[in-house]
Amino acid sequence: MKIIFTIALLLGAACPAQDAATLAAREANEHAFELFQLFRQMTKGNFCFSPYSGHRVAAMLAEGAKGETQKELIAMAHLTTDAAKRAAHASALREELGKGAGRGLLLQVANSIWAPDSVAFVPAYLTSATEQFGASAHTLPSRDEVGSAALVNHWIREKTRGRIGSLVGPSSFVDGGSTVLLVNAVYLKASWESPFEIARTKPATFTQSAGHASLLPMMRQRGGFAYGDSESWQCLEMPFKGGEFVMRCLLPRTESVRSSIEGKLNPDTWHKTGLALLNCDVNIMLPRFGFSTQLDLKGLWQTLGAKRVFDRDQADLTAMSLQRPASVREVLHEATIEVNEVGAEAAAATAAAADPFGEAPAGPRKVSFIANHPFLWTIEHRRTGLILFMGRFAGE
Repeated sequence: MKIIFTIALLLGAACPAQDAATLAAREANEHAFELFQLFRQMTKGNFCFSPYSGHRVAAMLAEGAKGETQKELIAMAHLTTDAAKRAAHASALREELGKGAGRGLLLQVANSIWAPDSVAFVPAYLTSATEQFGASAHTLPSRDEVGSAALVNHWIREKTRGRIGSLVGPSSFVDGGSTVLLVNAVYLKASWESPFEIARTKPATFTQSAGHASLLPMMRQRGGFAYGDSESWQCLEMPFKGGEFVMRCLLPRTESVRSSIEGKLNPDTWHKTGLALLNCDVNIMLPRFGFSTQLDLKGLWQTLGAKRVFDRDQADLTAMSLQRPASVREVLHEATIEVNEVGAEAAAATAAAADPFGEAPAGPRKVSFIANHPFLWTIEHRRTGLILFMGRFAGE
């Protein structure tokens, strides 16, 4: 999956590498669940996004901002106010994620900066972008909107193995040749530790949120997996090869409790469901699915408090470039997910119990996880808990 924004990255704390990586993941996940709460209210159907990619863009933008503009970005992304710690967090998390490469898993996180010759960057910012974010700098053709869009989209296609084909258009470069883009791409391709047998995949009924039923290809298998449940929900965790990354699915038992469960999701409740998981003999039925989501995150960022960076009269991006006025016009994001028998590929949305995240019963047992109605999913780094991708599959 991949994401592109007008600015991006995450930094960290000056402490032992693993601790700093975990702190960085917590910052990103705080932002992730705030975005999720906004996404889920926008649609009852499918959606997916990469909170990690968006967080990268926000963090890289924050390093180029000053004053109240920077304060708003830091608060929105839940970054530490200590610049040295932000840098340490970034390095630690990048190193930790790199340990999962290979062994049936491909993960690539790439950052880039794009600007015409007429824009002069502050040297310290370019150094920071290179050292902290591993960003590469690229020159755009002056006053060539079509050519600029083509160059950026080519870079995106390359970094996402073609999963994201076209994110920016000529309209992103119509401000007289002074457009600056900060772009982040995240691509993940992973094989299941326990693949589904293709021959066992058969059509089965999937009931959508509005009650409409459709036939979808349902993958099936049975084996030992991390599983937990309560009266309101079931949670299943399926590892990818190597064990560094997992896909977690949260299935409300009925559609009537889904809104309540989604509304209570935050880093604490999500962590609590993870602690409740035990190894069980699980009979799994999961739809094979794939879809994309594309939108401008500008409105969501503004809702979360980052307002000045979009205001030409108030934005202060002089830590990036001395050019004034300068502001962010759009924060473009596209994410795509495909889950099948082999694994997952991603290239960057009521009669409930009083507490839908109540304690799960303990003890090994035989259970069934039949995902034949809308459910939530994440792809995350197991040790730090960092959520790379998340969303909802609703069959529509």
